[in-house]
Amino acid sequence: MSCELCKGGDAWIKTCRTTEGSRLLICDPCYEENSSVLVIVPGDRVVMARCDHCWCYGNPREFVEVRPGGRKNAYSGTCAACAGEEGS
Repeated sequence: MSCELCKGGDAWIKTCRTTEGSRLLICDPCYEENSSVLVIVPGDRVVMARCDHCWCYGNPREFVEVRPGGRKNAYSGTCAACAGEEGS
């Protein structure tokens, strides 16, 4: 997916509503620049990842390693907490 402001972005882009009521797909840098006039709202897709070790669900950006095709088509991989335990 691409950001509607800069055309950049990635698979986990934010859906935002402007003060005028328009819905936009916005990347993180553009959100930070325009956060005073944007509100993050639920998008058309929910993106979660499931840890292969502790089975918790979380934001894929917070996972150390993530890949598609996990249980019920969720992303799967290793969460930061389990990655820290493995490294200890």
